[in-house]
Amino acid sequence: MKRVIASAVLMICAGLLFADDPSEKGVPTSPLTIYSGGISAGAMIPLNNDLQDYSRSFMKLSFINQIYYREHIGIFLDVDWFAPGKNFGADLGFDFFLTSSDFRPFLGLGIGAHYFDKTDEFGDNFGPSATIHLGFVLDVTESLQIRIRVPYHIVANETRDHAAGAEIGFLFSDRFRKVKKLNYN
Repeated sequence: MKRVIASAVLMICAGLLFADDPSEKGVPTSPLTIYSGGISAGAMIPLNNDLQDYSRSFMKLSFINQIYYREHIGIFLDVDWFAPGKNFGADLGFDFFLTSSDFRPFLGLGIGAHYFDKTDEFGDNFGPSATIHLGFVLDVTESLQIRIRVPYHIVANETRDHAAGAEIGFLFSDRFRKVKKLNYN
């Protein structure tokens, strides 16, 4: 009987010493909803002479998409239209968030393609592009975010068009964006 009690006490002590933390602290999480989509509007100012000759400023309207990738990294896909004229483009890249609170400043980098209709030659006005931007996202409600951003675009077309501006966007997501699931893998 003493051996059974001693064995039981030994097993309980070993279990307590080597037991996993029963709390879920330290277990990685990810949101149940990873996609947000919406619209944005802003203005762009051309920084090269050829684009300034076409227009002194552009109104920018965009369909914006944000996909959660990691705790401080998001993937963005923006489809843009610049007025006046038939000017359009799209960018795909990464946003690097500095915090994970309701106010999230970020820095973003992306690549894409843009077209500015300055002449009748499509090939001269179209080119691959790069963007860099900084801004912040503010969680207004569980399903609405406001994104304010200052982008800089450069297009590798014949005239090397580049512009900078400011925009405000509204992202909508499912109400479970802030609900986290545990990743035990």
